[in-house]
Amino acid sequence: MVKHALPTIDPGRNEFGLARTVCGCPDCVRNCRFIPGYLVPADLPRISEQLAPDEDLLAWSRQHLLASPGAQVLRGGRVFRIPTLVPARREDGACRFLTADGRCAIHPVAPFGCAFFDSHQTGAESDRRSRHGLQAVLEDWQRGGVYAQVWAMLAEAGRVAPPPEVCRVLMRQADDPSFQQKGES
Repeated sequence: MVKHALPTIDPGRNEFGLARTVCGCPDCVRNCRFIPGYLVPADLPRISEQLAPDEDLLAWSRQHLLASPGAQVLRGGRVFRIPTLVPARREDGACRFLTADGRCAIHPVAPFGCAFFDSHQTGAESDRRSRHGLQAVLEDWQRGGVYAQVWAMLAEAGRVAPPPEVCRVLMRQADDPSFQQKGES
């Protein structure tokens, strides 16, 4: 498989000591069509200031983000969700920032869940990276930060994304129409 890297405007960008990935191959872009990556708290000002520097963060969020039930995690033998913010979706379910030619319209400031992951990483590496991002989200929730406030405002307004596991099923079904989720006949 040949990688087709997207232009990197900020090669020094990192989060949690992790380097940004830059792959734009069809397999990586497939995620943009079904399961746009989640934001971490640091993404909110970075993205909104880049796209709408004079717009109020809450107003910008209402237009561009959704409240996701978030990832299911296991901690202390208990499964729970960490609610996350994700980019809003087009009618076809793809990320609102995915252009007609399959590029990211906000690539230089793409959310953590997009910019630091690609389909070529091992599951262990993806999990390691995700733990860092989800920990930052969880800490914001625990202190009642802006991220949690934006999520609550979006959820109350009914601007909610489907759960990640539903998006993954839709992606598998698109890849293989004969795919059936466990428990289906």
